[in-house]
Amino acid sequence: MNSITYWDLLEKNFKNIIYNNSYLYIKYKFLINNDKNILLYSRYGFPLDMLIDQVVKEKYNINYINKTECVWEKNVIYYENKFFFELDLMNPLIPKDYSFLTKFILHILKNKNIINKKHLIIIKHINLLKDYYSVFKILLESFSNNAYFICTTYFISNIEEAIISRFTSIRIPLFKNNEIINIFSNYFNKTLNINLINNNNRNLILAIFIASIEDIEPHLITYDFCNFNYPPLYDFIKNFKKNFYNINNIRNISYNCFQYNIKISQIIDDILKIIPSKNKANIIKIAADLEHKLI
Repeated sequence: MNSITYWDLLEKNFKNIIYNNSYLYIKYKFLINNDKNILLYSRYGFPLDMLIDQVVKEKYNINYINKTECVWEKNVIYYENKFFFELDLMNPLIPKDYSFLTKFILHILKNKNIINKKHLIIIKHINLLKDYYSVFKILLESFSNNAYFICTTYFISNIEEAIISRFTSIRIPLFKNNEIINIFSNYFNKTLNINLINNNNRNLILAIFIASIEDIEPHLITYDFCNFNYPPLYDFIKNFKKNFYNINNIRNISYNCFQYNIKISQIIDDILKIIPSKNKANIIKIAADLEHKLI
């Protein structure tokens, strides 16, 4: 692949991919002609960031997006150009106390937009604002005349209805397995990994990740690697012995899951692939109770 990555190829051809997908094309055209608040949501596996970038390119008739990294109040990192402002709440370098949001938006709006009647403000992963929804709701109402927001989330169920109701919500489904196969064949000149074909994988981000490793270290790409969110969990459960493992072993694998940002839902997804069917209902109940306590 030389210096050109699969992500480069995806970005280069993403417009064609959109135009060849009838559902995605309709949503895409709506986004281009819209200046109201939009909430894009999907499951992890669809590149929402790339979709927004492509919308901006066509909306403003530009070929490339150049973003300037800026720092506000010494610790809030965001990106801007003459078309939009972008804040990624997943950025580990910004404060997790989102009380800065009101002053930050006011900082953006103090200058008149010379391109449009309204400022375009992109905020990614708004589910992280769960403790600040009341503030965010006021922001959406207060600045509706001079700004509109495009926001994203992969966890729509974690967002209050009062927030969702202030957006036009657009669901972006994952690509189907055969669509990912075609993307790999038509734009990457590569066959999708057989394990991802057999398990009907719909996660394009995962597929690209595996393809990148496959080119460099093909021996690493095993069935477990392709089918589990956290492959070491498979060996841990399959080889679990009460007399051998202790609380430290359990604590270590829990810590590793945290380090790799493996969610409870992903852990349960892996466990359900391993355990007997008779135990699955009980595991789902335990996981639901645990996740409810953590919200």
